[in-house]
Amino acid sequence: MSNRFIRYWVLSFALAFTSTQIFAQSAEEPTVSNGNAVSRLDTLQLQIEEQIAERDKLRATIKNSDSITATDLQTEIDAVNAEIQKLRNAFEQSAIGAVNIDVLNETQTNFDWREEVSQILQPIVENLKVLTEKPRRISRLQSTIEQTKLKRTAIASAINAIVKKKESTTNQDTLSALADLEESWIQRLSDNVDELSIAQQQLSELQNTDISWWETVSTALAEFFKGRGLTLLIALVTGVFVWSLMKLLLKLFQGSSKRLDKDVMRTRRRIAQYAYRLLTFLLILIAVISVFYTRGDMLLMGLSILAAAGIALGLRQAIPRFISEARLLLNIGDIRENERVMYNGLPWQVTSLNVHSVLKNPEFTGVVRLPLSDMSSMISRPAGKEPWFPASRGDFIVLEDNILAEVMRLTPEIVELKDRSGTLISIPAPEFYTTTFKNLTRSESFGVTTTFGIDYRHQSISLTEVPAKIKSAIKAAFENFDHTDSVVDITVELQQAGASSLDYLVYVKMSTDAAASYLKIERLLQQTCVAVCTEEGWEIPFPHMTIQQIST
Repeated sequence: MSNRFIRYWVLSFALAFTSTQIFAQSAEEPTVSNGNAVSRLDTLQLQIEEQIAERDKLRATIKNSDSITATDLQTEIDAVNAEIQKLRNAFEQSAIGAVNIDVLNETQTNFDWREEVSQILQPIVENLKVLTEKPRRISRLQSTIEQTKLKRTAIASAINAIVKKKESTTNQDTLSALADLEESWIQRLSDNVDELSIAQQQLSELQNTDISWWETVSTALAEFFKGRGLTLLIALVTGVFVWSLMKLLLKLFQGSSKRLDKDVMRTRRRIAQYAYRLLTFLLILIAVISVFYTRGDMLLMGLSILAAAGIALGLRQAIPRFISEARLLLNIGDIRENERVMYNGLPWQVTSLNVHSVLKNPEFTGVVRLPLSDMSSMISRPAGKEPWFPASRGDFIVLEDNILAEVMRLTPEIVELKDRSGTLISIPAPEFYTTTFKNLTRSESFGVTTTFGIDYRHQSISLTEVPAKIKSAIKAAFENFDHTDSVVDITVELQQAGASSLDYLVYVKMSTDAAASYLKIERLLQQTCVAVCTEEGWEIPFPHMTIQQIST
């Protein structure tokens, strides 16, 4: 079984990995052939030679130029040198192919986690900037227009102030200076008007584009489905494939372990179930991130890595607080499945340990569902063959004051009883559990006991004739009773010599099918004893009161 399972596992994992690569590479550009690579190298070399020739020409020109022209030519030479270096780097990279030359550089021993996190977040921020570029440009233009209008107001006030100063002075030098100053402020006003006009035109173009909203939406959707949407679809298909594969492996494993003892394997199976779920989640996460990486979508990969890191940090903080709950879920804690536990003063069977655990009493109608946090404070024990409740539905019980009642309904909250008059009696279940009563139905039989006394003048026959005749009369009475076959045993014995009578204990043992007639049997015994005394002429005494006078 184990070898076959291992073969299934290895084969399935290989298929999953291969399918992931196929899905990821399906939308990649075709690999550049060797011939195309050589052609690209020729093109780059030609461009390098052209740039070198241009640089030499500029160097020759700079020798015969004045200082101002030489400065401009040197700037052009620097730009050409930068372009030559760029082309040489591209040539080198094309020549060596996909070899990563970063490993040849010196290794930096300093690790800055802020820089690493910023590199991960950079693609996300850049994509967000692209998505919000138009609203941000509109906001900047609106702010520029508002500031320009404020500047216009200030410039107009300055011009008016200069004009008033010109009107109030007669000095020609002052007038000339004010005129020059007025001209500069008028130029500022003109520049302000041009700046405002340009900003308003740009804002109008952004807000009132000729492209309809439907064309904008359709273009955006088409670009999404060709790019990031296709990546998400590939990731989704890959995740579903890994999940289906893991489900298949689980069915194969469960089919191989059906012959194992459920009680013995309960804990191992629970551990295996949670380990399987964790492994499935990790494999799906790895497969999805691999698709994002292969497709080169840094935004989705960054978001997925951040989500995984957030989940890991959350679990790291939560696990210490829920260690006991984890033990309960694995069925190795203080409370375990199929064991007995007390809750709200009543015994319960733990039928399921989960996020919402289930407690059930086989005698009750209904169950109790509790969160796992409430279960962590309980302690269970093996139930064995103990009864789950002192009464069952349909049992006949005798309460205090000799009240006979039938159990009609049992729920986690209420126990309903019906007495012989048909009246329903409701008792809270925890209170009923602690009540003392006789259950006539639980065992194979029950007994009915009564006491009867005769006068002392019959003392001579009190140990022989009287018990025999009373027992015989009771047997005869039960022959005409509804439960003749339910009589197990009849006992009549002298119980005590009382103050005014000889008291007999009359005891009848009945099978449980006569439990509903408990009070009727009790009355039948008294009636039979009275009938025997009447027939035999035995006197039934009543209590005498003796008054003793003490002389002083």
